[in-house]
Amino acid sequence: MSKKLLCIMCCLFTTLTTFSQNKEESLSTPELFDFVLLKCDLSSPVESKDAIDGAFKKGLNGIFINNKELASYATNKGMVAVSKYTMSKCQTILDNIKNKTTLVFARERSDGYLRNALLDHCFVALLNDTISGEERWLKKLINSSLDIRTRLINNNTRMVVDVTNKSSIPYHIHITQCDNLKPEQKEVTLSPMSQTTLFLNGDDIKSPQYTLRASIKNAFNTEKKPLEYAFRLRGMDYMVGTESQNMYNIIPAPRSLEEKQGKFIFNKETRIILKDKNAEAPLRFLTDRLTRIAQLPLKIQKSTKNISGNYLIFSRANDPTLGNEGYKINISPEQIQVLADKEAGFFYAIQSLLQLLPPEIYSNTTAYTNEWSIPAANITDIPQFEYRGLHLDVGRHLYPVSFIKKYIDLMSMQKMNRFHWHLTEDQGWRIEIKKHPKLTEIGSMRKETIINRYSAAIPGIYDGTPYGGFYTQEEIKEIVAYAKERYITIIPEVDLPGHMLAALATYPELGCTGGPYEVGTRWGIYDDVLCAGNENIYPFIEDVLLEVFKLFPGEYVHIGGDECPKTRWKSCPKCQSKIKELKLKDEHELQSYVIRRVEKFLNKNGKKLIGWDEILEGGIAPNAALMSWRGVAGGITAAKSGHPVIMTPNTYVYLDHYQASMDISPLANGRICALEWTYGYNPIPKELTEQEAKHIKGVQANVWTEYIKTPEQVEYMAYPRANAVAEIGWSSPEHKNWEDYLDRLQYQFKRWQFYGLNCATHYKSFSPQTQRAQR
Repeated sequence: MSKKLLCIMCCLFTTLTTFSQNKEESLSTPELFDFVLLKCDLSSPVESKDAIDGAFKKGLNGIFINNKELASYATNKGMVAVSKYTMSKCQTILDNIKNKTTLVFARERSDGYLRNALLDHCFVALLNDTISGEERWLKKLINSSLDIRTRLINNNTRMVVDVTNKSSIPYHIHITQCDNLKPEQKEVTLSPMSQTTLFLNGDDIKSPQYTLRASIKNAFNTEKKPLEYAFRLRGMDYMVGTESQNMYNIIPAPRSLEEKQGKFIFNKETRIILKDKNAEAPLRFLTDRLTRIAQLPLKIQKSTKNISGNYLIFSRANDPTLGNEGYKINISPEQIQVLADKEAGFFYAIQSLLQLLPPEIYSNTTAYTNEWSIPAANITDIPQFEYRGLHLDVGRHLYPVSFIKKYIDLMSMQKMNRFHWHLTEDQGWRIEIKKHPKLTEIGSMRKETIINRYSAAIPGIYDGTPYGGFYTQEEIKEIVAYAKERYITIIPEVDLPGHMLAALATYPELGCTGGPYEVGTRWGIYDDVLCAGNENIYPFIEDVLLEVFKLFPGEYVHIGGDECPKTRWKSCPKCQSKIKELKLKDEHELQSYVIRRVEKFLNKNGKKLIGWDEILEGGIAPNAALMSWRGVAGGITAAKSGHPVIMTPNTYVYLDHYQASMDISPLANGRICALEWTYGYNPIPKELTEQEAKHIKGVQANVWTEYIKTPEQVEYMAYPRANAVAEIGWSSPEHKNWEDYLDRLQYQFKRWQFYGLNCATHYKSFSPQTQRAQR
């Protein structure tokens, strides 16, 4: 057992000592990064503190409490007070929940307790050897608790499969299919804490992988149906390293990929035929790597005349179904045909070709491999969403221009097309505004930075070191041009009317109290915001935005609108006067007034407004687009009212959240948001009709940087989860598959290794398949 796994399991068992009290009730916990195990009594609501004390002595982790005072008492003991709301959610998973002590897997939070409202997202294990819950978590439990080894005997005509069940739950299996192999037994029980051997027969077992499909008879999804499960069995090639097979490891997964025999091999005689000018600019991203990395400077010509060897041909598709970003690739040993109608389509086709080449193509210097080849295939690919975004906060911590370019490069490799650049914050103003140079002279510098987790109840510890910096307008122009070449639009964010403390420190007259203010040194939310009743804030906002317009040619400008406390407005004479003057209902409508006024200015200058979901409060601006970050509710509301929506819920796609056990991870934000959890997200809410769903324009992952000081930390927190979000945005749900993605990700890890990315490796496998791919 690895040290990391041992550490995680020890931490879980230390926390949950109750499971050692009764051997029958013990449940071995595998490596489930984002879950902890609870023993709960949900039979009936607890009515007294004595009852809570009794439950605590019994070793229970959670109990059913329908009283706020008692819930607080239980929470102070470190217990989970399961509410009536959560119980109703549990009823959708469990029948006959009463009079049972239940083992519950619940998601962990960084503040040391468990959010019981998330129990409905997780599976529940009953003591009668039956497990129920959401399908993906059932699969995660089973997958995490099984160790599967394969070997071949009888001249490769018989496969022996040794399955070790590391949990204390038996799995009763009914085998339905295993490709062209025949199982010797169809009914089998994988006994707890033991090894079970299966036998499968075939004429010649030589495929690299087989899929054994089965029904788990004692595992039920939320529809009360037995769980359908697919076991991955390694075949001949991965075990003995014989002749290589064609590998198709494209991320995001293409809409259609037909595998073919053979491969296209690049050599010095290979030619490129350019028949469409739209391919000319994107083509350099291929020829540059072939020249620098593979030492293959291929000649480009306009026809197939005088060609003696194989060739690549780039042609117009004349296929309206491909849209602006779709493409087709037909690969045979003789030629590669690339078809698209727009530049972006050719660019994304080239990204797929690069991923089909050996991973060494992503090196930064000359690389050597057995051959530079691409496996034969026919590919048709069209993105699901028009908006596929990644965000970066540079207000809390600043990163060099070179890293911003690398960040953009990584986005383009995985077909993301929107870079949301968060440029202003309480803790620092990062964009040069020539009309207001003090914004960067004063607002870009904070005197020190908190180094522990910020909490209103815990004293802050500060480093005593000034921190600051900003991007000049020339640097921003350079980055915008760089992104454009990679078919990425930058959406700048100037956050208002909240998160404006750096601006208030520069111009205190724009606040409700008049200051003095200082640039923020801690994280969290500040009460001091722009004074909505002060007419002087609007010329200031317009001055800033006019310069932003000139730097960023995209149609959208993000104005934030989030986390704006109304504390100052409630006691500010100017704000209260403005509410009366405009006959507004309350401070929420006052914020809506600010947003609507800013939107009119944007629209007047040919721009569109996008904001966080707080812009719904008090009424959304007429033409605004919305980013739904506080879960999905804001996105549902906006979509139902006809507004464009980008789904970016913090529960799934906030990449500053922990991605593994908090006990072994660097300080981070929020709850655990593991790769599998992120990958499983579907941006189209079930609550929307087909017509309403058309207003969901895409998905975005966010990287907030309170606890991310360096570019290397950004890379570690963002990847591989940003890669998963890229597939969410590009590939339709029916083309997404976690197990398949995990296999493809192993090759992506190798590409990142050559590229020099400091990605997290929690899901990096060292299976024979991966080892062979890395040789």
